[in-house]
Parts: sequence; C-alpha cells; structure tokens
Amino acid sequence: MNEVIYTAAFYVFGAAVLVGAIGTVAARRLIHNALFLVLALASAAAIYVLLSADFVAVVQILVYTGAIMILLLFALMLTPQQVELPATAPAGQQLAAGLVAVALFALIVAAVLTGPWRQAATPLNAPTSTPLGTALLTTYVFPFELVSLVLLVALIGALLLAREG
Repeated sequence: MNEVIYTAAFYVFGAAVLVGAIGTVAARRLIHNALFLVLALASAAAIYVLLSADFVAVVQILVYTGAIMILLLFALMLTPQQVELPATAPAGQQLAAGLVAVALFALIVAAVLTGPWRQAATPLNAPTSTPLGTALLTTYVFPFELVSLVLLVALIGALLLAREG
C-alpha cells in the first residue's frame, strides 16, 4: 500500500513541477512567473523528500525556494514599471530556438529510455543529513572551509562594489 501512495505522490509532485515550469515560461506578468517558479521548486523539494534525500530537500527549500525567490521578487519590485522589451524575437531566432528545444528534448528522452536505471537493493529509509554532516566536518573539512572562505571573499567584494556605486 505504501508503494502505491509513494508512486501517486511522485506523479502528483512531478505534474506540479511541470505545471510550475510551464507556467514560469508562459505567464505574462513577472510576479506570476515568480510564483510559478516557487511551485516548481517546492515540488522538486517534495520529490527529494520522497526519494529520501532530506538534506537536499531542505537546501532546495532554503536556498532556491526561499532566498533566490526573495532576491527575484526584490529585483522585480525595485525595477521601474515601464521596461521596454521587444514583443517577440525575430522569426529566425524563434525557429532556431524551437529546433534547439526539440533536439534537446529528443536527447533527454533518449537518455532516459536507454540509460541503465538500476534500483537500490533496499530503499534508503534513514536520514542522510547525519552521515553528510559527519563527512563534511571530518573527511571534507578543508574543502568545506575553503568554500566558506570563497563565499566570504565574494560577499566582501559585493559589499565593496555596492558601496562604490
């Protein structure tokens, strides 16, 4: 019975990701685009939970659904209301974009259908954040600290650029 519920939930959240992605591209108002993007990102986080990737799901919610969307909404609110954008791209660009999209879709479908998708012998029912945290703070402590130093330097650089402007 649990397998049926998991499968149904996976398809519901997968459909929500598709609706959110299509709505992000198709909506005419920028705020509606942002809200559809929230739907797509939150549904992807729900799929991560179904796949027992709890740490990735929490990061998806905090970083993408939370921080990136707040940044996007602030940018939308702080830009002037009358931004001059061309109505549509030239016909040649639309045709080229359509051909690239069809080719990429065909490649993705071919990879999904021909790839060796092996299932795990036993499903992972234990939380993944404890082993991940242990590995980050023991085996990979130097790269972890190096990344935090790079982010600190980027933050200081952004503050200096914002202060000069």
